[in-house]
Amino acid sequence: MKSIIIHIGLDPEVETRYQAAVDVVQAFQGHLTCVQTATPVDAYMPVDPFGGAAFMADSYERAKQAEEETRVRLEERLRTEGISWDWHCHAGAPARLLANHSWLSDLIVVSAPPANWAARLGTPPVAADVAVNAHAPVLVMPEGQIGFDVDGPAVVAWNGSPESCQAVRAALPLLQRASAVTLVAVEESNRYDFPPLQAATFLSRHGVASEVVEVGTRGRSIAETLRDAAQDRKAACLVMGAYGHSRWQESLLGGVTRDMLIGTPLPLLLAH
Repeated sequence: MKSIIIHIGLDPEVETRYQAAVDVVQAFQGHLTCVQTATPVDAYMPVDPFGGAAFMADSYERAKQAEEETRVRLEERLRTEGISWDWHCHAGAPARLLANHSWLSDLIVVSAPPANWAARLGTPPVAADVAVNAHAPVLVMPEGQIGFDVDGPAVVAWNGSPESCQAVRAALPLLQRASAVTLVAVEESNRYDFPPLQAATFLSRHGVASEVVEVGTRGRSIAETLRDAAQDRKAACLVMGAYGHSRWQESLLGGVTRDMLIGTPLPLLLAH
């Protein structure tokens, strides 16, 4: 993984994304592309004919100042990290901007969505939108976690779907570094033609030894079962395919990807 993208915003989780991205870039001696999403001017257009214009202009100036302070602060840190990096600042929707930058990238680092995002069908969180529309795998960092253990144990959620196949291929550089790799197949979720042993064979051809484990839900959801399996193995990340159904369908009806994103306790590497 040589080309890493990080989402830079004004949210409090930017530090979590920054440290994870730097850890990956340093481990692979790669390049970091910082994509800062600036607030477009039209978001501050006045809506109140009685003094609203002055208020909105003031808010816009405060947002621009905060964006510039974030850029200066992070660029100062980047100069001390000993890595190659560049910075891009564009106005627009974060997911669209990240997707536009992802064509020749190996990984995009974003944050997990807030716990209440499922109620807002019209405005999907950045992680979900990027996972569907980007052209590179997505590393989703949980709230508050500082740092990413590139060489730690990895768990792969395997159900034999095209999405899980894509996730294994996309995560291969990380799996080659992982201290241990476990393919976890949940009994109730295996609906496709590729058995876990086939995935283990693929990994072995790339020098990755893996353990295959089949687990039952025992009354738990598939997401809970996968989380428990990952935490039991002290996994540094969980690799999985994203959105076997449409994102809208999963938001409305529920799905493993949505359930995993909400309140994830460990980093997720998603590929669609």
